[in-house]
Amino acid sequence: MRGREAMSGLPPVDELLHDEARSGPLRSGLEPPSHAKRPFPLYAIIIGVLVTGLGALWYLSMVRYDHFYLVKRGEVVFIERGWYFPFGQGAWVPHRAYEPFNLPAGISLSQRDAALTQVELEQALYRIFVQIATRELANIEAGDPDVAEDMLMRANKLGSTTLKDDRRLLEMLGDVAFRRGLNEVKSIQSRFDEALKQFQLAARRGGVTYRGANHWVRSITRLREEIRRLSLESGLDPDQILTGEPPQLLAPPSPPEPLVYPPPALDPLAPSPPLSDEAAGLQSTP
Repeated sequence: MRGREAMSGLPPVDELLHDEARSGPLRSGLEPPSHAKRPFPLYAIIIGVLVTGLGALWYLSMVRYDHFYLVKRGEVVFIERGWYFPFGQGAWVPHRAYEPFNLPAGISLSQRDAALTQVELEQALYRIFVQIATRELANIEAGDPDVAEDMLMRANKLGSTTLKDDRRLLEMLGDVAFRRGLNEVKSIQSRFDEALKQFQLAARRGGVTYRGANHWVRSITRLREEIRRLSLESGLDPDQILTGEPPQLLAPPSPPEPLVYPPPALDPLAPSPPLSDEAAGLQSTP
């Protein structure tokens, strides 16, 4: 057998078996799966970072856009709203209530430059508008009822007002009409005082065409007294309505005394008037 293997040129079988034993068992064509960790793809990390950043940008933009601000520049108050971006803000005037307005001295702006929700913003604006209107209505000498009306109209346009708030605004608009009436009274009162002086002068001088100046004097004087009484009933200071001192009433002049003329002198040559029967001493027969 060995001779045949030698003749064929093949290695002996023992050598083949010996080589197989040294090299171990024969390997199959399928290798077992590897348990080593593969690196995470870089593109997945980039996509995750972009998605997270865009989500954070969207969230911060929404939060900023829902914030409102009361900004005071000088004596003027502006309403601003956050941009649809994580930072920045700009003017926001959706209707008349949000237009810029003057803030009088003495009225505080507690939420100045603070981030507010829309409900908080409208509550702050309602408080400010009512305070300005109340001050203008209470100041009889320098208050402007037109400014008060503008503030009340602005407050009425706010969406967060209640029915009770609307009733109060309506009552305050009645105060606006009352103040305008007072302004008219103040404007005509000085003209009535001038008219009173002229009627007093007419009563002192008399007249040919027009009579009864004294009645005009008494009527205008009573009107002034009535205005004073009404002012006290309304809780007002009459001196703020009836500006100036009332004209001094002049007593009408006494009528002139009639002139007494002496009787005419008797003419001695004139015939004497006939005497009556009683003067002649005659008695009538019964």
